[in-house]
Amino acid sequence: MSGEDSSDEGKKKPSAAGSNGKGRRHPRNVLNDLSGEEWLYFTRSVLRTSYPHEFSQDLRRAHGANKPPRLMMELIRFFTKSGQSVLDPFAGVGGTLLGASLCGRKATGIEINREWIDVYLKVCEQEKLEAQEMIQGDCLEVLPKLADARDPFDFVVFDPPYNVDMKVTMCNNTYGRQNRKKSYHPFSDDSRDISKVNSYEEYLDKMEEAFKHLYPILHHNRYMAIIVRDAYQDGQYIFAGYDVTKRAERSGFIPKGDTVWYQSGTRLRPYGYPYAYVPNIVHQHILVLRKE
Repeated sequence: MSGEDSSDEGKKKPSAAGSNGKGRRHPRNVLNDLSGEEWLYFTRSVLRTSYPHEFSQDLRRAHGANKPPRLMMELIRFFTKSGQSVLDPFAGVGGTLLGASLCGRKATGIEINREWIDVYLKVCEQEKLEAQEMIQGDCLEVLPKLADARDPFDFVVFDPPYNVDMKVTMCNNTYGRQNRKKSYHPFSDDSRDISKVNSYEEYLDKMEEAFKHLYPILHHNRYMAIIVRDAYQDGQYIFAGYDVTKRAERSGFIPKGDTVWYQSGTRLRPYGYPYAYVPNIVHQHILVLRKE
């Protein structure tokens, strides 16, 4: 995407906290450093963005599911205070870690593929940012060790790997003009990679296992945010956001909200035309859950 960030209403975003009378943080606000105006602005259930190509997007785009650092920064700014800690158990090329650096938070990422870690380090070097902690390994193996070795995190945020049932897009290379590749870039060659499971149910089982490991490593009354895209496969809509939420709930997390995120400029393609209704899925879910 290109262009400046915009809201649904096309209005200017609230000013920085503390800049004037309206921008002061409430003294009882223990969640973040935002003013009441900024807090209210964030709580809209629909988020529309148009981020510029920045932070070495030319390098990060090699990962088919990289998330905009500015989006991750906005999530981190709302759910943490300055200096607090953030965990991304599926770090990829480090969008979360970059977002944390942009707003003065400490971050730890876990990534199974060394290629993506090297891309992140290259981005930090190119952007002159100090690299955050990046651990190579399978999060299902790393998380229990982290829980034993360090204090809990203040916020967990991630974009989980796509599962096998969502491997091919609806387009199947039928149309010449496509916004996405017909298949996702293999996230790694490691057999432990969750994207290599054999069924959607197995994928959900793996995600539930991850949630069980994440629960003890998050501070009490703190939040977890998960970015998930639904899918349409084999003539059926898959409510992936709902399924993932239920697995997190079974692991002890309490669902608190769902922000629908739309990236402006997403192309539409004539799926099903002129015979049947097939949706253009141009949104993603930002699922918010809490440890209580």
